[in-house]
Amino acid sequence: MKRTIRKLFVLALVLSQCLSLTACGNAVDDEQYPDEVVGDDWRVTGVVRDSGIITRDGEDIDVLVCIHAEDAAFYYDSEEQVLFDFVEYPTAIQGDPWESFQSIDFADRNDDGNSDVAMVFEENGEITLMVWFWNADAEGFVFQPEESSTMPGGKSL
Repeated sequence: MKRTIRKLFVLALVLSQCLSLTACGNAVDDEQYPDEVVGDDWRVTGVVRDSGIITRDGEDIDVLVCIHAEDAAFYYDSEEQVLFDFVEYPTAIQGDPWESFQSIDFADRNDDGNSDVAMVFEENGEITLMVWFWNADAEGFVFQPEESSTMPGGKSL
C-alpha cells in the first residue's frame, strides 16, 4: 500500500513539474524581454558551453565560451558570432571535450589587472587544471605549465 502511494506521489510530482514547464514555455515576449536570445541567434544553437567576464585594460567584456578538442574560443555575447579571443590547449582533449569540461574562470591570477584563464577538465578519472596568463606584449593568452596540474583518481584540485 505504501509503495502504491509513493508511486502515485512521484507520478503527481512529475506531472506537476511538466505542467509548470509547459506553462512557462512561451513566456518570452520580445517587447517585455528585449534582451532574450531567440530565433536565428547563434547563441541558441547549442555551441555555447559557458560564459564569463574578461577584464582587459580596465574594461569588462561579457564573453561566451565554446569548447573544442584543441582549444576554447571566447566570443562577444552578441547576436553576431564575433571572436574575442581564445586559448589553445597544450595537448588535445581525448574523448568528448564538451563532457570533459568542468569549469572556467577569468580571475586575474598574476595581478596585472587583466583576466587570465583557468579551465578544469575531467578525463578518465583525472582532473586537469590548465592556466593561461594574459600577455600584453604577445597580445594573447600564454599557457602556464607551472600553474597547471593533473590530479589522478578524480581527486579535486
